[in-house]
Amino acid sequence: MAAACPRFIVTEKTIILPQNQSSNGHDANYRLTFMVPKRRFLSYLRERWWVVLICMVLTVSTVLTYETVRTEKFTSSAQLYLTGDAQVNNVASLFNEESLTYFGTQTELLKSAPLQAKAFEKAGVVIEPGKKPPIEFDVVQPLKTSILKLQALGPDPAKTQTYLQTLVEEYRAFKKQTRDATSEEIVDSLTDKLSKRESSLQEAQTNWAAFQKTNNVAVLEEEAKSSGLYLNELTLERAKLKLEHELLTNGLGAVADSGIARDPIAEGSQTNLSNPALLDSEKMLKKARLDLALIRTQSDKPIEGLKRKYDEDLERASNNVAILETEYLSERESLIRELEVRMAAIVEAIPFLEAKLLHINERLSESQRLKDDVARQQSYYDHLGTTLQNVDLSKTVQQERLSVLQAATFPQPEKRYLPIRIALALVFGIFLSVGIVFGWHLIDDRFVSVRDIKDQFGETLLGLVPQIKVPRKKPQQALLAHSDHRLAYAESFRHLRSALLLSTLEEKRPQTLLFTSAAAAEGKTTIAVNLARLLARSGLRVVLVDADIRGGGMRRLLGDSDHLGILDYLRNESEAKAILQTSDIETLSLVPSGTHQEHSEGLFLRPRLADLLRDLRRAHDFVILDGPPILFSDDAAMLVPHADAVVLVARPFYSRSRLVRQSLDMLYQRQAKVVNIVFNRARADDLAGHYAQNGVTNRQRNGHNGSHVGRGAQKPVS
Repeated sequence: MAAACPRFIVTEKTIILPQNQSSNGHDANYRLTFMVPKRRFLSYLRERWWVVLICMVLTVSTVLTYETVRTEKFTSSAQLYLTGDAQVNNVASLFNEESLTYFGTQTELLKSAPLQAKAFEKAGVVIEPGKKPPIEFDVVQPLKTSILKLQALGPDPAKTQTYLQTLVEEYRAFKKQTRDATSEEIVDSLTDKLSKRESSLQEAQTNWAAFQKTNNVAVLEEEAKSSGLYLNELTLERAKLKLEHELLTNGLGAVADSGIARDPIAEGSQTNLSNPALLDSEKMLKKARLDLALIRTQSDKPIEGLKRKYDEDLERASNNVAILETEYLSERESLIRELEVRMAAIVEAIPFLEAKLLHINERLSESQRLKDDVARQQSYYDHLGTTLQNVDLSKTVQQERLSVLQAATFPQPEKRYLPIRIALALVFGIFLSVGIVFGWHLIDDRFVSVRDIKDQFGETLLGLVPQIKVPRKKPQQALLAHSDHRLAYAESFRHLRSALLLSTLEEKRPQTLLFTSAAAAEGKTTIAVNLARLLARSGLRVVLVDADIRGGGMRRLLGDSDHLGILDYLRNESEAKAILQTSDIETLSLVPSGTHQEHSEGLFLRPRLADLLRDLRRAHDFVILDGPPILFSDDAAMLVPHADAVVLVARPFYSRSRLVRQSLDMLYQRQAKVVNIVFNRARADDLAGHYAQNGVTNRQRNGHNGSHVGRGAQKPVS
């Protein structure tokens, strides 16, 4: 699982879970794997410093080689000064679109194929088909000025200068030819346009004169003004009459509906009519109605003698009201008919006035159009005449001026800027190397530092062994001497010895130790031999068994490969005493691997192995088994049940996390009681950090936790 995950983001960590709380981990048989952060790229980069060095050397070497073998080139330059109508003599005009277009056109003209071909031909430069010209050309406009700077870069200084000078001459000749042809064409074109525009102007003036003969513009304007005012008055009068007609019509309807019961005088007074006769009738009717109402107020209890007089007054007042009402309504009807007649006359007169006013406006619009046409034709005619007068056959219409500020200079060697290029190459080499190491780091699951072991695995880290230089032809130099001058190397094995001896205060100290690894060349044999020698020098009786029958590591370190050994004993060809060898240390005994034969399969499954180890434990304090790699030989798996503790050796930048995890799983499946890890060839900072953190409490931590952390599991959980 660890190999499939990005190493710089997360990794796996395994812890041991006890079977129950009361067991305190002694019978632990479950392993839990979870993801934890991983930060090791800087350490990986520090160990791969040579990649950075190689990349920097390669990039700088490439630059130096290129600068050495490439053909030297020479630069020649010239300057042209251009002005014209496209440019105005102020700073702001240098940045407008028209100016940029003008100078861009001149630049492309200098780079055009016809001018380039003529310049190459006159300079004697031969261009092979399908290849780039040997001389490079460029045009720049420094600081948005009116100056064009020409640059030519080529391998031949004489041809480069000749090419640039010829190009300037061809450009000037082309501009002069174009200027002459353009001036003649423009004069002819202006003359033709001026003649046509004169005819158009005369036609416009004739049309204007003909219109004035039949139309007086001043009179038309006065008629339009008076007709407009009269039309407005009629429209206003019609609106007033219509309003008065609606008021009279509504008032008459109210009287007819309500009869005498409603007051037509009061209703008529609300119409605000301006007819005097109708107003007088309203006033008289109102007075009669008031008199009638006054007489009626006396009808409750009339005196008997005056009853007749009351009736006569009431009848007379009622008749008077009826007569006045009839007269009022008659006058109202007459007024309504009169209003209708007046409105009909106004409605009939309005369309005539509107048509007349529209006709007058059309004549005025026509006069304005003819007048504007004459003014427009006259303005264009004057402009063409002025332009034609200003045209000078010795110049273009834009009044362009061209001058050579600087002729083609003598070619100078091209500036190579070698220090800057070397600096850029160094920077590029650094970035390239960091990228390579980063990619390498992503796909590499090998251990880098001791932090990888602690982050990924819950097994106890028994100790760290520093890296030392040992010639391949003299592997015996890896053995610890009695007074070894390699202090850090010797001290690491002393720490390993103390961790082993003081690993528990409550349980029995492990007596049989099996040293193995995930792969070959991890350093397990060297660590096993040195630990055995150090324990023997401490006064303990130690026996070192070479159980790696195919590796031959002990034979390379200690020599004497022809002696009888464990294979001979397991084949029942020798006794236990016969295979024991003495060493240069009095309390250290050796058991070689023995003589090899073709039929040696399954020897570690025989009961004689258990008998041999039992006899060795009785006679010695420690039995150290140098086993084969667990993943490459099943002999190591056969030795696991006979060992009190298994020491798995890992090596930075060599051991792979996936293989170590498989090794641990296999050890737990083979009923390993205790599994510890030793980190071989550790760096100095790993040693300092590990012992700084664990130096004070290492004894106590190992005493209480070391015996059951990493203990065997029957069911590994991932």
